Amino acid sequence: MNKLEKQEGVYYTQNIENLPIEERVFFREGKGVSATSEHYRVATQTEISSWKEYQAEQEVQN
Repeated sequence: MNKLEKQEGVYYTQNIENLPIEERVFFREGKGVSATSEHYRVATQTEISSWKEYQAEQEVQN
């Protein structure tokens, strides 16, 4: 079990294929037992961009 360490410019996300961006979580550092490389991976730039666009849309709606 490898804990996910904080790395500059790196976000982690669930290791689940085809999970919609609005259901996906992103974080910079794994805290706790469940935040391991078994369940999470480094997010792609495309995922991060989509997530940021989704966040911006949600802010406009609220």
